[in-house]
Amino acid sequence: MIYILFAVLMGALSPLQAGINAQLSQYLKHPLQATFFSFLGGIILISLIVTFLVPAFPNFSQLREVPWYLYIGGALGVVFVTGFLLLIPRIGATSLVAAVLVGQLVMSIIIDHFGWLGVQTIEISMKRLVGVILLVIGTLLVQK
Repeated sequence: MIYILFAVLMGALSPLQAGINAQLSQYLKHPLQATFFSFLGGIILISLIVTFLVPAFPNFSQLREVPWYLYIGGALGVVFVTGFLLLIPRIGATSLVAAVLVGQLVMSIIIDHFGWLGVQTIEISMKRLVGVILLVIGTLLVQK
């Protein structure tokens, strides 16, 4: 149950982050600069955390062993953060989060079904499919 509560907290932070970044974009007059400074704050925080909590940093040979596609998470984050800060002033927090949730669930159900990225394989069931369809309907209702 604690994991679900933590996930709910993470979800609650998403529109908050989007609103903060959208306002930062207005002050800086450019969405990519807002994304840059948003990530700079993240880099500073994670640098402190890694410095004080992680015993050893991987060496270059360890880093070269990692498949290339596992390094694109940050790039995906740039698309996510920039998209959020561009869209929240145009469609609002509720419509944005609802639409993002639809995209997240559709991709998640595909990842689970095929067992991509090392996750446990969970086949698409009728219950899961109906859940996603209901979320799509909910998203359409939120936008009306």
